[in-house]
Amino acid sequence: MKKAKLNFFQNLVFAVNLFFAACLLVAYILPFVPPKFSAFLSILNLGLPVFMLINLCFAVYWLLKLRLHFIVSAVLVLGGYSYMKKIFVFKDNAQEVTENTFKVMSYNVRLFNAYDWIDKEDVEQKISDFIAKESPDIVAFQDYKKAPDLAMNAFPYSFEKFKTTSSRIGIAIFSKYKIINKGSIDFPNTHNNAIFADVLIQNDTLRVYAVHLESLKVIPDVKELQKENHQKLISRVGKSFVKQQEQTKMLTENFETTHLPKIVCIDMNNTPFSYVANQLLAHNLEDAFVESGQGLGKTFDFDFLPLRIDAIFNEKSIQNINFKNYDLRLSDHYPIMASFKLSD
Repeated sequence: MKKAKLNFFQNLVFAVNLFFAACLLVAYILPFVPPKFSAFLSILNLGLPVFMLINLCFAVYWLLKLRLHFIVSAVLVLGGYSYMKKIFVFKDNAQEVTENTFKVMSYNVRLFNAYDWIDKEDVEQKISDFIAKESPDIVAFQDYKKAPDLAMNAFPYSFEKFKTTSSRIGIAIFSKYKIINKGSIDFPNTHNNAIFADVLIQNDTLRVYAVHLESLKVIPDVKELQKENHQKLISRVGKSFVKQQEQTKMLTENFETTHLPKIVCIDMNNTPFSYVANQLLAHNLEDAFVESGQGLGKTFDFDFLPLRIDAIFNEKSIQNINFKNYDLRLSDHYPIMASFKLSD
């Protein structure tokens, strides 16, 4: 490796390198820092994959230049291995789905295209056909509304919850197995919410949650975001993260009220390496996608960026054997499904 002094251009490159290295380091720490501490800083966590990629490029650049400066970014990227597993799953750990399994689907249906966000007709019917084809045993809907053309006859048990009698936006759980208990968390001052249903599956009872954390209220288009007042945008997103923290606290407090194994179907409106995901997983849960998914696991279209903001978390005592992402463009979100093995 060369030990000669850097020229002006290389010094400039290294200064930029150090800036992005600092951004990555902060992003690594933020999953452990409540957004209330700094709503602005918490936004940096969204850029963690980009910061990792930029630092990888810097490491390669300095290696090609035969400079020891590559160590800064290389150490940081390698140190983020636990985050890499949440961004991209390289190994397919899925097992064969046998008869002794049950399948849980989570899907933010965006009110079944009630306001014509996408140029498609009969969305309710198409989603019904998709569910019939994939045949999940339990379905959790976020951004749900009563839809006359939604055919869920295969699910004799259900729990639909709307915040008020006049509200159109709700959340729902449909089940082929008997629901023996149900409840709502009732997040305050928002249309978002979380509900649960205790489901009897053969000799086991599980608590299944459908969760929709506070929305960021942004248009998923980079050009549109550039038109917005950046200060107002950052403030709005930061406030949403603070609300998500409060909602996650209410959710985890409900976790403590039951001894039942849990499956959480959640639209986080945040990343799987965020503070809220970290808080949820700390309650003896694991990310089904990380355990048996593959690839990037995209669940939401944000312009050209593939984001995974929807997840299925399961109690570690429940064996997760398969995870599927679907490229179904009937909402701004994509459905996901996890398969679990029943206890013998």
